[in-house]
Amino acid sequence: MTSAPLRRILIAAALACSSLAAGAAELKGWVREADDYPQHQGLQYFFDRLKLNSQGKHSGKVICCEEMGQQKDVIPKFSKGEVDVVLFTSSALQDDVPEMRILNLPFLFRDPEHMMSALNGEVGKELQVLMEEKGYIALTWYDGGARSFYSNKKSLSYASDFKGLKIRLPKRQDLIAMATALGAEASTIGFDKVPAAFKAGELDVAENDLTSYYTSEHYKIAPYYTFSYHLVQPIVMLISKQRWSSLSTAEKGIVQQSAIESAAYAAKVRAQADSALKSKLEKAGVKFAPFRGSATTISLMKDAYAPVVASQRTTALMVKIMTGSRKAATE
Repeated sequence: MTSAPLRRILIAAALACSSLAAGAAELKGWVREADDYPQHQGLQYFFDRLKLNSQGKHSGKVICCEEMGQQKDVIPKFSKGEVDVVLFTSSALQDDVPEMRILNLPFLFRDPEHMMSALNGEVGKELQVLMEEKGYIALTWYDGGARSFYSNKKSLSYASDFKGLKIRLPKRQDLIAMATALGAEASTIGFDKVPAAFKAGELDVAENDLTSYYTSEHYKIAPYYTFSYHLVQPIVMLISKQRWSSLSTAEKGIVQQSAIESAAYAAKVRAQADSALKSKLEKAGVKFAPFRGSATTISLMKDAYAPVVASQRTTALMVKIMTGSRKAATE
């Protein structure tokens, strides 16, 4: 027969173990890209750091791609707390937070470093407050990649170099307005039709990020790549209201720190990948050039910006971004 003191010890131990198990949490995290993308690797690193920083109390798993659906499918699930942490583009929030629309404007950012400086500084803090007012808890920002122009004829270093050319662009009114401002003609043919259009002389310019340029093998028919960075994609890491409210103040600090560490890691992964790709493309004969006509292009894009910059607040945010430096990145 078990003695009363021993029985009390065993019961206390069982209750302690039960309490620890109840306190432990495995979070679900969603990202739309597969595991060979910096965003996916960054989210996995977030969970690795979270487990380490919380001494094993919190962990998580990455769900991606079609397992939970596309971003539009995940938004309502995230709102219900069915997924805890997400990496969303700004378009996911722009209906609730209209100011987020400015982050998609062409030539808003000079390059990815400028974008991260803005988002890690005053502009990012202002947007995070606006998001929180609508129930979105932002943990940190990621660099989702940048799009630039490539041509089969020449480098496109100045705005005047685009005059009379035909540019393939996604079906977006602001990008079509951008082409018009550059004196070019926009084409919205499917991405799969780009090679044939180049070869037939029906297209002079296309645009995309360095990874897509390489994997699509467009560099074989359009070997002039100009770093215009006309679109730089910000990604925000969000945590659900339900999960956030369940955390103590100390736990929230751990989650925040793990998120910041993950963003730094993802940036490092992206920089290494882009550097390796650039070397491969140079060896394949691609000629790289900087774009020196951003200021001129911006001055021509009043019509492209007008529908988005429709309030004093959005105008002020755009001005802060465009006139900002990289100082905030080191603060």
